[in-house]
Amino acid sequence: MNKLEKQIQSNRQRFDSQEPSPGHMERFERKVDRQHRSLFARIPYVLKAAVVLLLVALSSILIYEQARIYYQNQQVLSLQDISDEFGEAEFYYTSLIKNKYQEIDRLNIDDPKQKEMLMIELDEMDKLFHSLQKDFQTNPTDTRIINAMISHYQLKLNIMSQIIKQLEEVNQINKKYEDHESTEI
Repeated sequence: MNKLEKQIQSNRQRFDSQEPSPGHMERFERKVDRQHRSLFARIPYVLKAAVVLLLVALSSILIYEQARIYYQNQQVLSLQDISDEFGEAEFYYTSLIKNKYQEIDRLNIDDPKQKEMLMIELDEMDKLFHSLQKDFQTNPTDTRIINAMISHYQLKLNIMSQIIKQLEEVNQINKKYEDHESTEI
């Protein structure tokens, strides 16, 4: 034990005999109460409720605006939304393009690299069309964009028709060559 502990042990009765002065506990409690009272506890309940309502209202408005912007961006316009004529033209061209894709798949392309290059080129055309669609989403009434989209459909159909025609010619030449070889042997 150190000296302080020995001093306390030897004089324990003197330490225990002293009581605090009267009113000490009440003064102590008042000091503790003053320190524990926060600014928030002093504000009236009506003001607290008003702040909570304001926060709820502001967060609701913020959530509503974010949801509106999200759904507005998700809405995709088509030519059908502008007029029935444009909608019919879009349906006509997209169905023809789909048929052309099926024809290309049906034709035999001996070299897989050639078929891959062909599909890459057609995908590049689709990327160009997607950029036109983005422009259309921002300016749906711009006739230049609408005409460009329809021209794109026409151009893609012409290119796909030429590709199919050339592939059929190559297949016919290959078939004649195979028939010619088989008859000579």
